[in-house]
Amino acid sequence: MPKRSLVTRALIALLAGLPVLAHVLWEYFHGGITAHHLLARQDLPAISNGWGLLTIPVLAFYALWRVEKRTGKKTKNAITEPPVVIGFLLALALGIFLASLWEFGLADFMPFVLFSPLALAFFLPVYRAECLLGFVMGLTYTFGGVLPIFIGVLLCILSYIIYRLVRAGLRLASERGSGDKQVD
Repeated sequence: MPKRSLVTRALIALLAGLPVLAHVLWEYFHGGITAHHLLARQDLPAISNGWGLLTIPVLAFYALWRVEKRTGKKTKNAITEPPVVIGFLLALALGIFLASLWEFGLADFMPFVLFSPLALAFFLPVYRAECLLGFVMGLTYTFGGVLPIFIGVLLCILSYIIYRLVRAGLRLASERGSGDKQVD
């Protein structure tokens, strides 16, 4: 791994952590750092927003490494590829939209939006690391830097299964179905 690429990834990962740092500092000086309970239930453990200072830069570093590995280009060039940028921005928009639904008291609509990547997975590779990073960063302000990772990873696993396995199964079934029917 070239040293320059490693340094570039580390710098971008640290930059991804700056909004989290600003948010955590603001919370600290305005009554304390917020903690989010698992499944929004008071009887379950709470996870501090402070963990986002670690999880978001690590996730960004990982996502950049995966993008670089997948595209075969150095980080600086790989992150400007249109599919990478579009995947990141659309997932970021989805995360922000979900967070907005929660913030404005429209949580009843969240499941419909939350599971939309699973429908998209029949057509697009929404399981990719840049999509996970965008999704998590979009949710971080509202839900912290840990819970969105759990949700995002689960969605990525399910999306991967749909994109790779279910699509392949449907394609195979389609080929078998059309191969059996011969008209004389």
